[in-house]
Amino acid sequence: MKKKESMEKAKAEDVKICSLCGQMIIGDYEMVRTRRRTTMYFCKGMQCRKEHDREK
Repeated sequence: MKKKESMEKAKAEDVKICSLCGQMIIGDYEMVRTRRRTTMYFCKGMQCRKEHDREK
């Protein structure tokens, strides 16, 4: 029997980019749809925003 690869490559539709920090989101994320029907993704709990505020 052949084993299936446990790590499958992510499809382009599955990859989410955080609108604040610009990094690829791994795991949980928050989605916001604007009035203009633009979909924005953020790190869960906006952790990147908290880190960004500390730097300033």
